[in-house]
Amino acid sequence: MAKRIFFGSSALAVRSTYVDGYNTDGTEIIVEGDWVVPQGIQSVGFSTSVAFEPMFQLGQTEVYGRMETQSPQVECTISKAIDGTQPLYTTLMGGHAVANDQPPAALSTNAAEIALGIYAESVPYASGQTQAAVYCSGMYVSNLQIQLPLDGIATEQVTLVGDTRKWLDSTNPIANKLDDGTSDVLGEATAASSYQRWKFDKASSTLPNGVVGYALQSVNVTMAIGREVIQELGTRGKYCRYATFPFEVTSEFEVIAGKHRDGADGVTGADQALVVSGYDFRNYAGYNCNPAEGSGIDTGGIDNGYLDQTIIVVICGDGGSLNIDLGTKNRITSVNYAGGDTGGGNVTLTYSFQNYNYLKFIATGSYATDPHNL
Repeated sequence: MAKRIFFGSSALAVRSTYVDGYNTDGTEIIVEGDWVVPQGIQSVGFSTSVAFEPMFQLGQTEVYGRMETQSPQVECTISKAIDGTQPLYTTLMGGHAVANDQPPAALSTNAAEIALGIYAESVPYASGQTQAAVYCSGMYVSNLQIQLPLDGIATEQVTLVGDTRKWLDSTNPIANKLDDGTSDVLGEATAASSYQRWKFDKASSTLPNGVVGYALQSVNVTMAIGREVIQELGTRGKYCRYATFPFEVTSEFEVIAGKHRDGADGVTGADQALVVSGYDFRNYAGYNCNPAEGSGIDTGGIDNGYLDQTIIVVICGDGGSLNIDLGTKNRITSVNYAGGDTGGGNVTLTYSFQNYNYLKFIATGSYATDPHNL
């Protein structure tokens, strides 16, 4: 019996629906995948919002009626540890064969079903008959966030939006499917490659100016995918939920302000004097109307740090790696200098970059292995 729900008595399963080519008449070939159990899940949250517009009438101050202005919106946020297993984003988008090395535009119409099984709290892991399940369908990824800290668990957080959420009892076919299917995965599972700060492969990563060679403290990557709904007369449900371009992709790097190393990989080489190069600017008062980019601030150009930069973040693992490829068109949006106050803190520099519509997961080894099927 489940008098309460805690992390040991709940288990997550997901199923993707994706486009797998086109018919000769140009229509999409839609494939419904298998239910799978992703590992390393840290938390799952659901929220539902409903929008009503009040209607009034002359001669009455109380509400005369209410109109539903849009379908109820369901939001699901899932946090997963970066643990050497397949990224949750890849799983939700259809698995390795579908989503690996693909830009977000190619995956934007892929959807997922979410099922969170609730089990008895007296079992050592989620197994046996489900007491209930939370089920969501027609869910689309709206936000992705990767956090690589100095200490603690590195996480991948995915937010999905949709318009269907149900509580299912134990007799429901989906709830039944969750029964003992999770035990093969969750009974005595061990992380394939737990993240530690040395799992960040600095030598293989391509990092921007100001970050290479400095003591890197954290990396954060975020992609926001706007979703809008088209309604139609004659039905309460939506006609479709489409992605609104462009997708903003941001990355943020925090480093210690101090001596850096002059090796190309930022790991080897000799210590150099503190010079934060590439991000100077000035109000040039000359008459050079067409300076070459990167020609230098003293000739009316812009500094090298303000040009497009390539960013690839590499996380290594046991027998594989995960590349987070942000492409070649990342532009700096801010450089923040903070810390160094009388409280004893160190000065840090935080570099924020932005691109549009480009983020790829390129996985090998255990990062490329699809989760266990139910």
